[in-house]
Amino acid sequence: MFGTVYTGFGYWDVTAWIVFFAIAAGLTLWLRAQGRDDYKEGTDQDEIYWSGNVVPDDGAEISVPASSAYWGFRKAMAPFYKVLTGMHTGIATDIVGYYVLVVAFMAVFILL
Repeated sequence: MFGTVYTGFGYWDVTAWIVFFAIAAGLTLWLRAQGRDDYKEGTDQDEIYWSGNVVPDDGAEISVPASSAYWGFRKAMAPFYKVLTGMHTGIATDIVGYYVLVVAFMAVFILL
């Protein structure tokens, strides 16, 4: 029924792709079926987790500043950020100069 599709860049085995997607769909449905079935809508299970605090009724009060959300990332990358802020002058020509140097270095690295 299905054969091989020849293109200018090679061929595609249509049957192999259909089998691949059938297996992938089967695995996806199996993985989805492994979920818990004791979920009850309209109970405390529906409540969002807000760092163990009581969730306020007003949705405007639910916010996490970026400084808190990315605290661990900023802490881990602090030495890198210290170097970058030391190099930063706020002058656009300096930034463009760094960009030109990095692109030139990458071009030389790629061409060698």
